[in-house]
Amino acid sequence: MQPYQFSMGKILDWREDLEEEARNTVKAAELKVRKEEQRLEALLKDSRKLKSDRLFNANIDSVKRHSLYQDMLNDKIIQQRLQIKEAEQELAAAQTALMKANKDKRMMEKLEEKERFLHIEAEKKEEQKQLDEISTLQFGRNFVFNPKS
Repeated sequence: MQPYQFSMGKILDWREDLEEEARNTVKAAELKVRKEEQRLEALLKDSRKLKSDRLFNANIDSVKRHSLYQDMLNDKIIQQRLQIKEAEQELAAAQTALMKANKDKRMMEKLEEKERFLHIEAEKKEEQKQLDEISTLQFGRNFVFNPKS
């Protein structure tokens, strides 16, 4: 018999490629979330530093500048939190796509497993059929050349 080859092998390869792309997308989304969180941490650190610096400044001009800068930082912090939320939504969508790609690939692998099992069973039947035929021929030869009756 011919060696086993999955009839939908190209589809399985394609689904494996899709799963790999989805995995890379998830990694990129996770990295983006981490970077956005680091930016937020830097902004929060600046904000805390500015608040502690303000305590020691008694000059009205510098207090005004600090206040304007603090307002700007607060706006940036709000924007950064929105950026993080968007990045987390992208990550969730990428994870969902990865789960679907993984499910599709597993489905194809199960089909391959079933097809491989059927192929092996067909090979066993063919082999048994050939062995039966050989046994029958050998029995016929022995009976014709060595009649016991």
